[in-house]
Amino acid sequence: MPRHLRKGVKREHHFLKGLEGPLEEIARIPGVKKVIPGRIYASDSRGFEIKVTRETRTGLKLVAKSDGSVQEVFLVVDKADRARVREGIEVLFGNER
Repeated sequence: MPRHLRKGVKREHHFLKGLEGPLEEIARIPGVKKVIPGRIYASDSRGFEIKVTRETRTGLKLVAKSDGSVQEVFLVVDKADRARVREGIEVLFGNER
């Protein structure tokens, strides 16, 4: 197992406050191969939210919002599993499109 990958989540970079647990839940969704946290941006967001924003060549891109910050999160998912993974995220975090 790669040294920065634990419980399906890459841990080489920082997480927003409160994001580590939800990312581990996402990593347990059948079809998710890897969860890779990306850049963190300042924002005027309030509360906590995770939603799928678009498909990428290798899977899905999520945006996680927490008080005052936004973080990109990338999922490595096979093309055949993307709809199921998107649905799983919506069920976990209540984000209906």
